[in-house]
Amino acid sequence: MNRNSYQYIVLILLVLSSLTACKVEKASLENIKAPPSSYQDTQLEGDSTNLAMVQWRSFFADEHLNRLIEKGLENNQEVAKTLANIRIARAALSRAKMGQLPELNLTAGSSVRKFGDYTMDGVGNDDTNLSSTVPEDKRIPKPYTDFMVGAEFNWELDIWGKLNMRKKQALSEYMSSVEMGNLARTWLIAEIAKNYYNIIGLDEEIETLLANIAFQEQAFELGKSLKNAGKESQLSIDQFEALMLNSKGILVRKRRELKQAELNLSYLIGTYPENIQRESLSEVNVLPPVLEIGLPSTLLTKRPDVRAAEQTLQANNLEVGIARTAFFPTFNLYGMAGFNAFDFSKLFLNPASTVYQIGGGLVAPVFNRSRIKAAFETAKAKQKVALYDYEQTVLGGYLEVLGLVNEYQTLKEELTLKTDEVLVQRRSVDNANTMFKVGYADYLDVINSQSNSLASELDYIELKVQQLQSIVSLYRALGGGWEE
Repeated sequence: MNRNSYQYIVLILLVLSSLTACKVEKASLENIKAPPSSYQDTQLEGDSTNLAMVQWRSFFADEHLNRLIEKGLENNQEVAKTLANIRIARAALSRAKMGQLPELNLTAGSSVRKFGDYTMDGVGNDDTNLSSTVPEDKRIPKPYTDFMVGAEFNWELDIWGKLNMRKKQALSEYMSSVEMGNLARTWLIAEIAKNYYNIIGLDEEIETLLANIAFQEQAFELGKSLKNAGKESQLSIDQFEALMLNSKGILVRKRRELKQAELNLSYLIGTYPENIQRESLSEVNVLPPVLEIGLPSTLLTKRPDVRAAEQTLQANNLEVGIARTAFFPTFNLYGMAGFNAFDFSKLFLNPASTVYQIGGGLVAPVFNRSRIKAAFETAKAKQKVALYDYEQTVLGGYLEVLGLVNEYQTLKEELTLKTDEVLVQRRSVDNANTMFKVGYADYLDVINSQSNSLASELDYIELKVQQLQSIVSLYRALGGGWEE
């Protein structure tokens, strides 16, 4: 390449560099609706410590549950698929980083070719071989073998920042995939915990039913004794038996629900059914003495879905910039260097076999600007969608936390009342049984007291399980569970 060619390339580069780079129209997070500074209509304090800051192993403090969670994180197929998507995004990021570097390839090869006698190449080669000025060792054999060894490169100059934006976009997409992985972790941890508490709640309900059935059988036998003594009718005996059979029917249903709950948990932890080790409901304690939920602004820093939506928005901002660069020319440098010869023995030893090429090219869109404009408008539309998704995710997160806080508070109040009700109902059962034995109460009093007491105890257990599940859901909604 002569001096004038180099000057021409330098001139082009100076002109392109002097042009104004394309401006990316960003959808700023500062312009969106921010969540309120506090959670409205709640009685919980939360301005210093976020419940989500507690690591999940410490949060649950149940060795059996923690082992199930560890097994689920290791075996669950949904989490595994999410991790695979992260690896895909990581590979895309690596490709984007390499896109800013020149593409360099090593080449080596050989070919055999014979020109036809009635072709321009054939006639030209024959004339060359007949020339007296061409040395014998430089004449073209018929057919000839061509040997080539060298390297070639191609480099797109990032005049408009397109390649840099692609790298940043790939990084945002990778970070979004990481956050989606964290989201899958929080979902799985919460689902395993809620299913676990459902199982131990069903265990408690079955034990309660067995105890009540034993009392009902005693009342049934007492009624038969009184009937034999002429103090009760067959109607009372039938009522006692009907109550007992109804309780046994509930017991069968609860055992079926327990089996299904165990199968559901096995699915979540990604294993075939096995014996599930667990605590009793009375031994479980996941409720903190003081519940601190943190400020709403912490949703933006802790919830994986919000973090993922933010990264997606950033990726779409960059996509708009990348689409804009398509309106501007691209400039490439290319070249090659190596050795080329008809004779393999002369390939490296003879300086005359040295070959090289260097050049540059400018490509500017002319007739396809409508297509480029359409792609640009598509990118801007996707940017708007990503912005609305982000706003929706933040709003949904805030409302979800608010709803779960309300649920936790009301369940706490209900449990307090239900605890007192259970004590009263148990006392009523004892009094009814005592009075029935001495004839101061009829069988309906006994049946009603036992039926009401059983219903109260089952309601209490269900409320207790709901409370445990609500605190787990709140923990997840605040963004807890994904940090190791």
